[in-house]
Amino acid sequence: MKVALLQSALVWGDVEENLRRFDLKLTERVGCDVMLLPEMFTCGCMMVKKEKEQADAEKIRVASYYTEVCRRMSAWAVFQDALVMGSTIYEENGRFYNRLIAAFPDGKYQYYDKRHCFRMGGENEHFTPGNRHLSIVFRKWKIATFICYDLRFPVWSRNTDHYDLAVYIANWPESRRKVWQNLLVARAIENQAYVAGVNCVGTDEGGLHYAGDSVVINARGETIGTAKAFEEQTILTELDKAELNLFRQKFAVLDDRDLFQFEG
Repeated sequence: MKVALLQSALVWGDVEENLRRFDLKLTERVGCDVMLLPEMFTCGCMMVKKEKEQADAEKIRVASYYTEVCRRMSAWAVFQDALVMGSTIYEENGRFYNRLIAAFPDGKYQYYDKRHCFRMGGENEHFTPGNRHLSIVFRKWKIATFICYDLRFPVWSRNTDHYDLAVYIANWPESRRKVWQNLLVARAIENQAYVAGVNCVGTDEGGLHYAGDSVVINARGETIGTAKAFEEQTILTELDKAELNLFRQKFAVLDDRDLFQFEG
């Protein structure tokens, strides 16, 4: 399986411009099976603390594009013959969700709502957390989906579903880039799975800088694909299912894992 990570600069708050930019990036076939876009690729992570009325108005505006975002992602998936994933804002009954959309080349969709809302940035004040995992089976690979801050919670990422690949889409700031790098490796090792993490680059409306550091890591914790820091870049990495299964058979850590139960 080939995975493409689109490490990209985002125009904060401008859905139409971001969609236009990704349209241009995807005018040629990348040659992948799975394509990952950053968290909130439509608008950037709009979590600067603001008055509720202003913040809600901004979220409502972005969420109004949800149907169009799904349509564009479906078109990209069909054209690329790939599973395309990225997140945007979704609104339902007055509640807002940081929703990862998984668009399949057959026109179908699945979704995952971010479980852990980043309280230090005020995300927990503006978004409702999700309450379920999403595990996708695509071209004989089982893929688990996570968003940014989810990376800090190993029990939520626990490989109890025998997934082969965990994907983390993010807006992870440069100031904590070492944490991003270390935790992605940890998740790969402890879950004996490939891990792909895609991040944005640039500077947001609050002045935070983003280094990117998009990466693919194998089950041994080795980096097998990485993007240049601070630059827009698409990287393509091939994953080997037979190699993964052989490693799991020879070093069967998952057979001794503890089972945890979630409450609430």
